Amino acid sequence: MKMRRFNFNYKTFIFGFLALPLVFLFVTSCFDITGVTQPASAKVGETITITVNVNGSTETESNQNYKFLRLGMLAPKSWDVANKATVRFDSDVVIDAARPGSGPMIVDGGDTNFWGEKSKGLDGENSGNTVVDDMNTILDIGENYGESEWVAFRSEKPVDFGSTKDKDFTFTITVEVGPDHSGAQLGYWVGSHQNGFKQENAWNGSTHTTPAVSRHWDTFFEKIVITGAGADATDLTGPAPTFTATVAAGANGYTFDDIITINFDAKEGYLGANTALYNAGEVYMCATALLGDGTTIAKVDRSASAKMTLSGADTWTKTIWPPAYFGVSNQIITEIHLNFQNADGSIVVKNPGYGTDMVFGEKCQ
Repeated sequence: MKMRRFNFNYKTFIFGFLALPLVFLFVTSCFDITGVTQPASAKVGETITITVNVNGSTETESNQNYKFLRLGMLAPKSWDVANKATVRFDSDVVIDAARPGSGPMIVDGGDTNFWGEKSKGLDGENSGNTVVDDMNTILDIGENYGESEWVAFRSEKPVDFGSTKDKDFTFTITVEVGPDHSGAQLGYWVGSHQNGFKQENAWNGSTHTTPAVSRHWDTFFEKIVITGAGADATDLTGPAPTFTATVAAGANGYTFDDIITINFDAKEGYLGANTALYNAGEVYMCATALLGDGTTIAKVDRSASAKMTLSGADTWTKTIWPPAYFGVSNQIITEIHLNFQNADGSIVVKNPGYGTDMVFGEKCQ
């Protein structure tokens, strides 16, 4: 009997061997942020430390080699997180030097040709975009009105998820607090390159705010108060600054013991549209003073003293000395809250998009 010869194709073997780890990339896993430790307040220029605790769980007992962990951080753009933050992760998972359970994380480089940096969209398919682009398109920005951004990090080396079904990870972030804002809501996203932003199978444990929440990733948001940001600093949690009304005095700012001029622009409404007082024949300033003891004094009667002067094309001004205008003699005015009305009060313009009075504090240079 003639012996049948066995044909060994070493190229096929080598290709199959090298591709073997990729087989495990299709095993499903999910992430749950179990807690975030973040300072309640911090000063501009201070370096703070934040820890994000995460549970990673595989859907099967199968080995899941070569999975890059990803962490996203949402912060004010002025913080320049991509260049000023350092991130690492730690766990008790140790396979070998090529697949550590702890180590540094690096800013995602945006190389869409590298398998570890390919981004997957809501459908779980390669989107062709960078991870950070998809992150800023798909994820919301919490209670921030804008001027914030997501920055993407990934583990420097792949991580093995195969020995047990549940693993706890701690992500440690150190970052310098940036300028320009007196408050913000920081955000955290955790997932892996395996499923990216794939969204399915919502579960109650997620803190993400959109209706369809993915088991493949999770988000968490936490507010922080920022001190030392200066008189022009804004609170990113709102309301957003508006050009509908401005307060001005001298070149060096103002206190509420100065003579100040309040300007109202009827053309500066929501998203740049005209306000309801556009082309109005008369505009009245309705103002409330907040005093140092927490009490208020309101001047909302649309009297002659509240009538504004037309100063340009649908722009109006009112110059006052706050203590006399509100009848305050022995107390400090800390804020002035403003809205603008027509003569009979049937039209009221407040902070566009929020429906609340516009709030002004002192502005000292």
